[in-house]
Amino acid sequence: MSRLKVVIFLSLVFFTQNLFAQVDTVTFHFLPDIANTYKLKCQAQKVNFEGNDTIVTPFELSDTVNGAYTFNWGGTVEPESADNIPLASYEFTSPGTYVFDISIYEDASGKTYTDSKTFEIRDIIRVPNVFTPNNDDKNDLFIVKSNGIDVLEISIFTKTGAMVYSTKSPIIVWDGRNSSGSIMSEGVYYYVLTSEDSSVSQKGFFHLYDPQD
Repeated sequence: MSRLKVVIFLSLVFFTQNLFAQVDTVTFHFLPDIANTYKLKCQAQKVNFEGNDTIVTPFELSDTVNGAYTFNWGGTVEPESADNIPLASYEFTSPGTYVFDISIYEDASGKTYTDSKTFEIRDIIRVPNVFTPNNDDKNDLFIVKSNGIDVLEISIFTKTGAMVYSTKSPIIVWDGRNSSGSIMSEGVYYYVLTSEDSSVSQKGFFHLYDPQD
């Protein structure tokens, strides 16, 4: 009687952190602020070429663990603040054409990747023509997009001419409620928008849909 000997080999493979994290190149894109045309964020992206495919994914905060990647932002302006290392925030005091630079050092390969973009910062007054204050986290607020610096004044009226909301602020945000805190009913409303320096004088209509019950 012979015994069957079974030998099991355990193969342990250790992957060092960031061994396969190298990228082929880097770039970034702009994330405009919802309410303020003078604010801008830049999101860094890593680009990998796999055969005929180009894979672009954003850098995450986890990519900076143990110095895997080191980010430096610059250009004609420096970041006012940073939400995290791969995402830089800028705030401007005047319109203009600005240059944005990024330099990323990759510790695993010892390479430094750079990218540069030019972006025009303009003051644009944009008043929404529709919003839905139903608390679904989509278009819940009536936001006037401006530079966020100059003081604006807005008055909102029903079709019959009754004023339901008025405020003066550099950033105009309305949640669809009147001065008593009651949500306004669905319908068409009229607004008058002006600025303290008289550079803005705008009127128009917008629709309020699907208000919260």
